[in-house]
Amino acid sequence: MMDTFSWMLLLIASGVLVGGLVYTYQVGKRQKTQGEYDTSVGEKVAAHPYVRNPVFIAYIVFVALLLGYIAYVALQM
Repeated sequence: MMDTFSWMLLLIASGVLVGGLVYTYQVGKRQKTQGEYDTSVGEKVAAHPYVRNPVFIAYIVFVALLLGYIAYVALQM
């Protein structure tokens, strides 16, 4: 059975998820009505679109830190 702390975390996580979805929808709708699109992309970014993308870099850093933490905890046991 889930205790009170787990229910509170579930509610907070659900609120963040719903808030993020609503905010993303509103930003996308506003962008569509403004009619503005992305500007031109630099040569270096166009040549390496995935390497220069900060979202992919953030995911790579997160996975590296997570694997490092897992290895650290595994070696401590």
